Amino acid sequence: MTTEQDPNEIIKRGDLPKMLHVCSDTVRKMCKANKLPPYDVALSRKTSGWKRSTLVAHGVKV
Repeated sequence: MTTEQDPNEIIKRGDLPKMLHVCSDTVRKMCKANKLPPYDVALSRKTSGWKRSTLVAHGVKV
């Protein structure tokens, strides 16, 4: 049985390091170097995230 992942699921910046198996500094550097797309949503002043579909379209394997 395959599990389909919701393309509209919001992936918070804090969750992305675990998904990519990298440290949080690496994700920060990827954001700064424009290797990740701009955030889709601002959940609060300190928390931002992407739709899963945005990351996949940008080539990030999540």
